Amino acid sequence: MRKLFAVVLIPLVFAAGCGGGGGGGSSSGGTTPPPPTSSIATAGPPNVESVVIDAGPAQLSTPAINTPYVTVHVCVPGTATCQTIDHIEIDTGSVGLRLISSGVTVALPAETDSSNNLLAECLLFADNTASYGALAVADVVLPISGEKASSVNVQLIGASSAGTPPSSSCTGTQDNTVDTFGANGILGVGPFITDCNAGTCAAGTSPTLYYSCPTSSSCTETSVSDAQQLQNPVSLFAKDNNGVIVELPSISSSGADSPSGGVIVFGIGTESNNALGSATQLTADPNSGDLSAMLNGTSYPESYIDSGSNANFFNDSSLTACPSPNQGFYCPTSTTAEMATLSGTNGNTLAATFNVANADTLFQNTTYTAFNDIGAAAFSTQASSLDLGLPYFFGENIYLAFETATNTAPYFAVTAN
Repeated sequence: MRKLFAVVLIPLVFAAGCGGGGGGGSSSGGTTPPPPTSSIATAGPPNVESVVIDAGPAQLSTPAINTPYVTVHVCVPGTATCQTIDHIEIDTGSVGLRLISSGVTVALPAETDSSNNLLAECLLFADNTASYGALAVADVVLPISGEKASSVNVQLIGASSAGTPPSSSCTGTQDNTVDTFGANGILGVGPFITDCNAGTCAAGTSPTLYYSCPTSSSCTETSVSDAQQLQNPVSLFAKDNNGVIVELPSISSSGADSPSGGVIVFGIGTESNNALGSATQLTADPNSGDLSAMLNGTSYPESYIDSGSNANFFNDSSLTACPSPNQGFYCPTSTTAEMATLSGTNGNTLAATFNVANADTLFQNTTYTAFNDIGAAAFSTQASSLDLGLPYFFGENIYLAFETATNTAPYFAVTAN
């Protein structure tokens, strides 16, 4: 799930991702494990899209780090009236396409309820931020692979048609601009096919709140059906629609400047390039999409692997926290190796190793946009979680199968290296 907090760096400002916690232990100093290597598919038809990890859209006042982006075509349904929007963040921890409305120039039809009232949504994040906006309908095309989803429910974050967010329920700092959001939008390809997990979104049930808006100044909470919610666009593809594989190159322990070659592959076991192979399959909780993890003798039952987090978030009291202005990140005196044990409900386990370097030292490379060894303390709302963020993805093939008729529960899988 995308959860951001602002981190001030000298001389630049960056945004850092989520928080969490996983058996095993940590060791300081000495030789750290070499980066893993993975097989990366070639971008192009029928099912492989390029991923870029750069400084983000031009509107950002400070550059992004560890944020994977794709480009999408957004079209008025059933027409050739389309717009190309770049720097859409890929997020394996949420569901649905959400676009910053100020950058959307095509007139997408509004999504309405049974009373013909505009529908709006507020998505609450664990870092006390929120994104609010009206719902619309669009055809969505991934331009390099050619994959297409028709008549997709999408969110237009910050759209004036939905007015201001209701302060009584859509609380927290609003991330409704490109600069505060860190992207032109987000493509949520998480474990489920709708953002309330194939069931009615009940009024008052966070973190996803829906509103019925007779006017822009009178939005009230409402329950929405499965068909009215934001949908996982990949699940609406004609084929290659049962999951995704994020494949990123290995990078140096000191970081990298806009590493190239990363892709997202659509489908699992649907083409010659997306077989599960020898990857270790970890079945997730069918209600939450979470895994169990053990780290330093502590159990974290609400853990996950999340491309929308730009650090590995976990609690380890033996690691030194960075001083201001980078508090929240870890700044150990020497690179520390951590090992978590991930467990699925199917009984499978996987040793997940990752390094934590001194964030202050890493951020001195001010042109670098990718780091595989950034760690940060978990948010208080995620005390039961180990969040393996984008640093864990480098050099790996990370599979995420959606909960569908053929996959009775979602699962993650990681290629053994």
